[in-house]
Amino acid sequence: MGLSSASVPRLRACDLAVLTRGGGGTVVDLRAGKGQRWEQDGIAALAGLPIAFVGVSVTLGQQDTGEGFAAARRFPGLPVKVLAAEGAAGRRMCADQIAALSRDRDVSDVLIETHRGGAGPAELADLCHRYGCGLVIDNLGLHETSADFAGDAMALAPLARAVQVKGFTPAPYPGQRPRHRPLTEDDLAWLDVFAGARVDITVESRAGSPAQDLAVLVRTWKAVACALP
Repeated sequence: MGLSSASVPRLRACDLAVLTRGGGGTVVDLRAGKGQRWEQDGIAALAGLPIAFVGVSVTLGQQDTGEGFAAARRFPGLPVKVLAAEGAAGRRMCADQIAALSRDRDVSDVLIETHRGGAGPAELADLCHRYGCGLVIDNLGLHETSADFAGDAMALAPLARAVQVKGFTPAPYPGQRPRHRPLTEDDLAWLDVFAGARVDITVESRAGSPAQDLAVLVRTWKAVACALP
């Protein structure tokens, strides 16, 4: 469990590590290429805190500028998080993109995130089975791409390497966006599908409450672990 650098984009890497460890966290996820403060310091400044993945600006099945691939090359051996466009599984460029990303890491460390406007749950599962990739299940992203959140979460759980959570209130009307708010235990009731699994779970707080949100995650996940037989 831990924090995403996107929760505190202006925080130095050493301070991100202190905030995470101080809240009972044991891992971080990082976002590269977005001007976040941690990049100025580098990974070494995390003082050995494990990294769940590094997010880069790559969308499988979609042309890009190459900046995301350049960012991925700066972190050889680390898992990278990417997106997948709807229909990516049927495009040749998708295979080429995954091959490029896996030159510096195992293909199982190419992690595709559930994300609004992107590939849906069935296609994400297809991509994982076809190429050997893994998933980052973002609760908001799954909410926005699934007609059956609980069912799809259960189906995708075996393919997940990481989970990213945030507090949000669903959009009241079509065309509107969900509203970010502090995380609550009710937002995490679905995490029991990962009970006993080896997944990293991080908070991407967009409500300005990273310490509070991490405390909720730690408390909730410990309750899940304690419920195991």
